[in-house]
Amino acid sequence: MRIATIGSGFIVKEFINAGREIAGVDFVAAYSRTAAGARAFADEMGIEKSYDALDVMFADADIDFIYIASPNSLHYHQTMQALEAGKHVIVEKPFAGNEARAKEMIALAKAKNLMLFEAICNIHMPHFDYIKSQLERIGRIRAIQCNFSQYSSRYPQLLDHVITNVFDPSFSGGAMADINIYNIHFVVGLFGSPNQVSYIANQYENGIDTSGILTMKYDDFVVECVGAKDSFSFNFGQIQGEKGYIMVPESVSLIKSVEIVTKDAKIDYNIQDKHRLSYQIAAFKEISDAQDFAKRDALFEHSLAVVRVAEAARKCIDLNFEF
Repeated sequence: MRIATIGSGFIVKEFINAGREIAGVDFVAAYSRTAAGARAFADEMGIEKSYDALDVMFADADIDFIYIASPNSLHYHQTMQALEAGKHVIVEKPFAGNEARAKEMIALAKAKNLMLFEAICNIHMPHFDYIKSQLERIGRIRAIQCNFSQYSSRYPQLLDHVITNVFDPSFSGGAMADINIYNIHFVVGLFGSPNQVSYIANQYENGIDTSGILTMKYDDFVVECVGAKDSFSFNFGQIQGEKGYIMVPESVSLIKSVEIVTKDAKIDYNIQDKHRLSYQIAAFKEISDAQDFAKRDALFEHSLAVVRVAEAARKCIDLNFEF
C-alpha cells in the first residue's frame, strides 16, 4: 500500500504512525491546501512528496491509496475524485453525511473494481471480535448503554460565537458525526440495523448538535448512546443480558479492555498491544492484497447501515447534511 494523505491534523499523524507498524505500508505523499503547508507536514512526517493540487496528486502513478481526513463535508467529493482517478480510498469516519451520497461512493468503487474503506477503528479490533464471540455467555440481551463524551478544545470558541468546522452544519460537523458515530459503529457492528431510531440533542443556534442522546430499538432490547463535545464524562460501553453483562470500561472507540460478569464468574480480557489504528489498516491491507471484494462489500453494507442510523437521528432534530 503506497498511501497519500489528505489532511494534516492529529488523526493523520496517528494514522501514519500506526500504518508504519505494518509491513508493506508506505506513505509516499501528502496534500495540503498550500504548497508550504504540504511541504511542512511532509517534512515533519518524513514523507518524500507533497502536493497542493489534488488532481496532480491523483495522477501520480506512485500512489495507489488515498487516505482522506479532511472536513466531513469534503469526504464525498474527494472520494469520488480519487476513485475516478483510479485510486483506492480510505476515508475517515463519518463515511458520508447521507445514504444517497454513500451509495454513490460505493457504486463508483464497485464499477471501477477499487477498494473503498471507512476508517473506523473499533470494529476491526481483536476486542471487538472477542465481544461478538462472547455474547451468548450473558444470555438474552435486554439493554445496551454507550457513553463517549469528550470536551472539545473548540467548544470555548463556540461559546464566543466563533464557529469552527466541527460545529458547522455546512461542514457536516457536530457531536453525532464526530464522536457518537463510534457508539453507532459498535452497536450496529454487533447487532445490525435497528428497527427504530430517535435522537434528542443540545443544539447551538445554528442547529448543530453539541451533545445528544441516541436511542435505538431492536426486537429484544433497547440501546442508549450518548455523545458529547460540550462536556465530559466517564466513558464506557455496557451490554446487559439476562445472565450477566459485558463492560468496556473506557470508550468503545478504544475498547482497551473487556470485562464479562455473570453470577458465576468475572472474566477480564486484554490482548490488544498495538496502536489503536493499526488493526484497521492491517485489515484493509489484507482485503486489498487478496482482492477480497466480498469482505469489501460486507464493510460497505456496515457503513451504509451506520449512515442510515446517523441520518435518521439527525432528521429528528432537523439537521440534514448534503454531503
